[in-house]
Amino acid sequence: MLEKRRFHRVRFTAPSVLIHNDISYRGQIENISLNGALLSFSDGVIIPQDEKCVLMIWPDGENSLLRMEVKVIYANFTMIGIRFVSMDDGTCNRLYNLMAELGGEPGKLTMESKMLEREGE
Repeated sequence: MLEKRRFHRVRFTAPSVLIHNDISYRGQIENISLNGALLSFSDGVIIPQDEKCVLMIWPDGENSLLRMEVKVIYANFTMIGIRFVSMDDGTCNRLYNLMAELGGEPGKLTMESKMLEREGE
């Protein structure tokens, strides 16, 4: 299978909630990048591909949450791959710092962050 990812992912588990059409689905982040994440759910979730949702993540040891708009890229009954669509600057900075703490490769993080800035212009 041809690898389509442009951003490296790191293993990261944290509680999450995905909101679609005013329905909240409790799940868990399995891995994360600066551009997206893989979520797992114990109960089945049916959200069509390309749908926009709101994702909330509670990183371990943090009282505040990361909140962002996301787009469903891949979905099956218990796993959903998402791409981050928009987030505020504070969330963006916290995500970058989280990736660095999790062992994201500094050179790749810098390059990927610059790619995101160019795409956002």
